[in-house]
Amino acid sequence: MNRLRIGLIGPGAIGETHARAIRALDDTVLSAIAGGTPEQVAACSNGEPVPTFATAGAMLADAAIDAVVVCTPSGAHHDAALAAIEFGRHVLVEKPLCVDPAEAASLVRAAERSQLTCGVVSQRRLEPQHQAIKNLLDAGRLGQARLIETAIHWYRADAYYAEKPWRSEAEHGGGSLLNQGVHNLDLMLWLFGTVESVQGTTATLGHAHVVEDTTAALLSFASGTLGVIVTSTALPPGRPAMLRLFTDRGSCELANDHIIRWDFPCVAAPSSAAGVGSAASDPKAIGIEGHIAQWRDFARAVRERRPTASSFRDGFEAARVADAIYRSATEGRTVRPSEVAPEVNHAG
Repeated sequence: MNRLRIGLIGPGAIGETHARAIRALDDTVLSAIAGGTPEQVAACSNGEPVPTFATAGAMLADAAIDAVVVCTPSGAHHDAALAAIEFGRHVLVEKPLCVDPAEAASLVRAAERSQLTCGVVSQRRLEPQHQAIKNLLDAGRLGQARLIETAIHWYRADAYYAEKPWRSEAEHGGGSLLNQGVHNLDLMLWLFGTVESVQGTTATLGHAHVVEDTTAALLSFASGTLGVIVTSTALPPGRPAMLRLFTDRGSCELANDHIIRWDFPCVAAPSSAAGVGSAASDPKAIGIEGHIAQWRDFARAVRERRPTASSFRDGFEAARVADAIYRSATEGRTVRPSEVAPEVNHAG
């Protein structure tokens, strides 16, 4: 099969990560770039003669591409992704799918009507230890789920927010929950299922901007189990992302990609990922291995006409739970995600 030709919208820092991941695979090729400064375009094209376009619309109209990756600031994901679908291109969107759950629902409907391959970046699902734990849970080998906890105890200096002003703007998803914590929130939903209600509290503890830099929330799952998520960029020097899972048979604890405790006596501990860096104090330290895995899955999904590892519907669920947590913090009450945005009916 010919290589999947990719058009990149938004050649900033995460756009460069995608460009490197696309080049690392034999079955994908970076075929167009839209937007950005000359320096950003040069960093993404890496000396190769990649056609460039001033706008996403011009690229979608004129470029020879099969698929698009959306790497704009989070608040601008919807319009770029919807335009790509309307032009008949497969779409991969950087996390989160959208800041506004209503916009995320709009993309779910458009994607499912189109029958194109559409996914959101949630590369932590593809790490071998998370894949193994998911399979063991689904098979019942870890017992009945009871509690899941996750914590992002990270640090971002003021210079991080000054470099990209959208990182401190709520409308672009600049808070610690949506910008830094959404990967672990996605893992909680993937492993434990639908959230029925949330109770959240937010604060800005270590920075001068308005958007929260610390969130703590209790999640009540439809299954009756509970979850706790804490996210912060105000805790120097920063620790690896933590995930703890408890069942009626045992528990396990992960520090970023390493299983540091495994207390299921009759089940061997899975292997951990190799080479996945921690963004505890530096977002550039995550490396590109996760994005390579995401692109490998996406390219195969297009070729095999199957869903991606993380669909737009998954992105919608994460967006509306995050929004429910923020709403709970603002209104001081328990909030059901279904209040924020109703279930998206299948487009048929």
